[in-house]
Amino acid sequence: MEQSGKVSVILPLYNGEQYIEKAINSVLRSEYENIELIVIDDGSTDKGPMICDRLRQTDNRIVLYRKENGGVASARNYGVSVAAGAYLCFCDQDDIVDSKCYADQIRRLESDQSDICMCSVARSIDGKRSAFEVSDDACYEGEEILEQLLYPLIFNGYDVPVRMGEKRRYPQIWSCMFRRRFWQEHGFWFRSYVNFEDDMLVKVQALAAAKRVSTLSRTGYYWRTNLSSASYRHRSVKNIAVRQQRCYEDLYQSIADRIGDQKVLEWFRKVTYCRQYLEAVHDIAASKERKSRKAIYDYYDRNIYSRCFTECIDAAKYVKKDVVRPRILLWLLARRQTMMSYHADRVLDRVRRMTLRSHGATQMERMLKGVGFRR
Repeated sequence: MEQSGKVSVILPLYNGEQYIEKAINSVLRSEYENIELIVIDDGSTDKGPMICDRLRQTDNRIVLYRKENGGVASARNYGVSVAAGAYLCFCDQDDIVDSKCYADQIRRLESDQSDICMCSVARSIDGKRSAFEVSDDACYEGEEILEQLLYPLIFNGYDVPVRMGEKRRYPQIWSCMFRRRFWQEHGFWFRSYVNFEDDMLVKVQALAAAKRVSTLSRTGYYWRTNLSSASYRHRSVKNIAVRQQRCYEDLYQSIADRIGDQKVLEWFRKVTYCRQYLEAVHDIAASKERKSRKAIYDYYDRNIYSRCFTECIDAAKYVKKDVVRPRILLWLLARRQTMMSYHADRVLDRVRRMTLRSHGATQMERMLKGVGFRR
């Protein structure tokens, strides 16, 4: 039964002993005290669950569930299924939540009567923080949600001829507080077809369904960049083209009715496919297994050049100038420079990792990764 006023914070845990205590304590220090912190131990093999057990002895707002390893998407879905709060939030095991974040979000949700409230986000690298996604204090509805939130998200990094706001929007879900009734009404659930799209799929679906969305200028969430985390470890994806197609179709189904404009939907198809081409290049280039020249060409033919390539590579012309990696790789792909794009991705990925280890290199890393500068 839903408990009025309660915030359910869902935190998946998998081998997170290094930072989990700081993440939990940041949630529990919230000025808004009516919280349940649902920790989902997703088959951890380190001391993370023991740390959670110790912490819940002193704060009964922590609820710990254990399940077999199934990944972040599975853990989040499990957490939603057992949540009792009227509001839903998500936190990663190595991040930090500002003490005023939940109070500010609830205040805005109630004053604006919104379905979602999104706070601003900062990034933390070795304790040094920098702005990542900055919003205004605003409330959007109708076409404003499309122009100011959804389009800047699905076209991030591309100057396609679609009317939209200048602020960059990102797929991460942890900046959002959702009304649980809104979540249940639309049946949102996390799924990951290729690699960490679970945030993107839910956020796109939610923004397309929302009648009103609030945003906050105050930074409420601090994302810690951790090179040893799952999001920075490469895992080769079997049948990547099939999985990418399913992901695209899911995204398209989420937005088609809300957008309606076929020209916008066609640009969405082209941009999404270009992103998937880049993802496919990285999938093979980042593999530790050595590939023959023939294997690389065969892979490109199956997973890139055979996927509406001639129609969709046109979007490469619209990549913003400050988004380095996509500009380089898509330029090479457009010219069928298979081996050059393969080796370029390997080099650019090494540079990106080096910049993450260097203080003050956040913007350079974002350019190489393809999210560009914040405006």
